[in-house]
Amino acid sequence: MLFRSLTISGLGQQAVFGNDAKPMKKDAHVETSHEFKLPASAVWNLIAGFNTLPDYHASVPASRLSHGGAVRYLTISDDAGGGTVVERLVNYDDDAMTFSYKIIELIDSPMPFRNYQAWVKLESTGQNSCKLYWNSSFNVEGSSKEEAEELARVIYQGCYDGITRVLTAK
Repeated sequence: MLFRSLTISGLGQQAVFGNDAKPMKKDAHVETSHEFKLPASAVWNLIAGFNTLPDYHASVPASRLSHGGAVRYLTISDDAGGGTVVERLVNYDDDAMTFSYKIIELIDSPMPFRNYQAWVKLESTGQNSCKLYWNSSFNVEGSSKEEAEELARVIYQGCYDGITRVLTAK
């Protein structure tokens, strides 16, 4: 990896917050985790690249980077609602095995997330085991809070299932 620890700010921020917006209180908070019987290094090598989501999430067939790798454009499969989700990397720490990102734009996407930020943390729990946390907070528009929280859980479960599928097939 080129950067071991990186914090990025400002890129694409106007798309979500405008020029003089203040931080918003979030409507919803989702906390998930999954235990893997896999080495943390193998899981981290798969998920740590900001452009690797198509490698393990069945509902994300394509991704492209811009802004020097700090922004990704995720193509969402039609059966998962379609459209494009644009996310900005906020923080990345290779040593701590953590990263966070924000959705900065939804293009033709029915997703109800607004002011969305997610935090991902991987911790080793043994030589061949680890625990991955995928948490988020966001505001909701166009659906109920409960429906939006469930959608976030389904998305993260897709990550967990895909990681298991890819790494146990090797």
